[in-house]
Amino acid sequence: MDNSRFFILLMFMVIGTYGFNLEPRIPVIKRGMNGSYFGYSVAEHQEELENNAMSWILVGAPLDQNRQPGTNRSGALWQCPLSTSTGDCKQVITDGRLTEDGLYDPNIDSDELIPPGNDEIKDGQWLGVTVRSQGAGGKVMVCAHRHIVKTADSQWGQGQCYILTNDLKYQDLKKPCSGKPTNKAHEQFGYCQAGTSGVLTSDDRVVIGTPGPHTWRGTLYLFTVSDDYLSRDSTVYHAPMQDASPVNKYSYLGMSVTVGNFFGNGSSYASGAPRSNGTGQVVILTRQDFRPDMDVALTLDGEQFASSFGYEIAALDVNGDKKTDLVVSAPFYFNKLEGGAVYIYTSLCRINRDSE
Repeated sequence: MDNSRFFILLMFMVIGTYGFNLEPRIPVIKRGMNGSYFGYSVAEHQEELENNAMSWILVGAPLDQNRQPGTNRSGALWQCPLSTSTGDCKQVITDGRLTEDGLYDPNIDSDELIPPGNDEIKDGQWLGVTVRSQGAGGKVMVCAHRHIVKTADSQWGQGQCYILTNDLKYQDLKKPCSGKPTNKAHEQFGYCQAGTSGVLTSDDRVVIGTPGPHTWRGTLYLFTVSDDYLSRDSTVYHAPMQDASPVNKYSYLGMSVTVGNFFGNGSSYASGAPRSNGTGQVVILTRQDFRPDMDVALTLDGEQFASSFGYEIAALDVNGDKKTDLVVSAPFYFNKLEGGAVYIYTSLCRINRDSE
C-alpha cells in the first residue's frame, strides 16, 4: 500500500511503570489523497472547549490540493478526530483570507477564498512540511518552506509559517527573511527556506529553522507569540550569521531545531547542521533578553563523514533525572552490519563545562 496515503497512530499509556503494551488490533488510521504526502508531519493537539476538551491529530500533506483557489498542490493542514473512520479529516483553512493590504479577514467564507497575490507563488510551497502544537490549550504552527516571493525581476524561495490559535484559526504569519537583502541571491537571504523545521515552546516562543541564508550556512529565528501584545518581547533573535556563524557554507544549520533546559539555567536552543564539518554538527545556543544575536554555548560533532549527524533532533528526559537530554539522529551512518544511528546526550551540563 502507498505509504504516502496514510499513517497509523498507535496509542499507549504509561502508568506508574516504565513498561507498556501496544494494542495493534485497534489502530487509528487516517487516509489522504494519493501522492499528497499525507502524514509527512504529524502533531497531537488538544483544543480547549467551554466545558471539555477535543483531541485532534494534525496532519501535514505538503503536496495536497489546498482549498485556496489559484493554487496547485500547494499543500494542506488536516485536523483528524480520534475515531475509527479513515476518511473524516477536515482541511484547516490557512490560506486565502489575507486581503491585498495584508490584513486577515476572518469573515471571508471558505467558498470565497482569495487567490494568491501577484507578489507570491504558492504552487509547490509544501505547506505542511512542519506541523507543531504547543500542547493542551496552546497554539499551532504550520510551515511552507518553499513559499516563493516575487519581485519585478526575481523570485525568492524564502518560506513562511502560519501561527494558529488553539481552535485552529489564523493568528499570525511569520516570514523571517521578508525585507532582508537579496541583491546577492543565495549569498544573502534569497533562498532562506524558513520553516524547514520549527518548534513552539511552552513560554510562547516559536523557533523557525532556516537552513538557506548566506549560501546555506543557515540559521534559526526566535519570535515571541504571546497573546499579551503590549508587554511581550518584540525582539527577533537569531543564530550568528556571516563571518560570526558557527558553521561553514552548505552546512544547513536550521535543518532541525528543538528547545530544552540542557544546562540547568533556562531554555537553550539546539539546531542541527547535517552537512557541517563533513560529518554534521549540532549547535546549542543561548540568548540574552533584547539582544538579537544568540550565543553559541556548545557544538556537538558527528563521528562519521557524510552521516548527516543532526538531520533530526529531539529534546526529552530520557533517563528520568528531570533534566533535558538531547537525542540526535545520523540517518546515513553506516558500518558493515547496520545503517543509521541515534545518539543520546544525557550530560550536556558536564560536556559544556568540559568544553570551556
